[in-house]
Amino acid sequence: MSNVEVRGYTVLKTAEYIRQTAGEQEAKRIFNTFSPDLQYALGSATAAGWQPVAISSELFRAVAALAKGNEEKAKQELVTCGKFLASEATNTFLKLLMKVLTPSMFAKKLPSLWSRDATAGKFSVDVFDDRIVCRLSEMEAFDHIAPISVGYVSFSLEAMRKHVDRWTLHGWSLAAPNPAESTFELYWR
Repeated sequence: MSNVEVRGYTVLKTAEYIRQTAGEQEAKRIFNTFSPDLQYALGSATAAGWQPVAISSELFRAVAALAKGNEEKAKQELVTCGKFLASEATNTFLKLLMKVLTPSMFAKKLPSLWSRDATAGKFSVDVFDDRIVCRLSEMEAFDHIAPISVGYVSFSLEAMRKHVDRWTLHGWSLAAPNPAESTFELYWR
């Protein structure tokens, strides 16, 4: 069993995302299929507390399943969920700070933000005039973290008043939801 952990807000906000997206009836049906560990976590997790990564991975798999096997829809659903999670991760103070950060300053902070919320995996970032390139490595414990991260970084750039035009994601698929390494780029204007 993995000893990798993530912050509890990941669990709580992903469950909230499923409720809002699927609707209350469908969410109840989905939640009834969750493992006993996840059901326990939903009742006991705190935003700043730690939860096993298996709990968040199970939730992310449920988000991906909302697309009923359509990979493009699943990818978009996970990106949207990542934006939703970022809205919780950026508390009031950080939201104000994001308005004065530049993408370069954010890129320098992103690896430490990851380390604040997860006990494994690595995030490295390069910034160019019109895009940010993120490389995720040592991420085998995290199902669907690549598209979730696309959403997280998109939300952050938008909080910096950048309009994300498009993005690309490499290394992730429904068939391979937890690659050791993946890369994504977000382009803005």
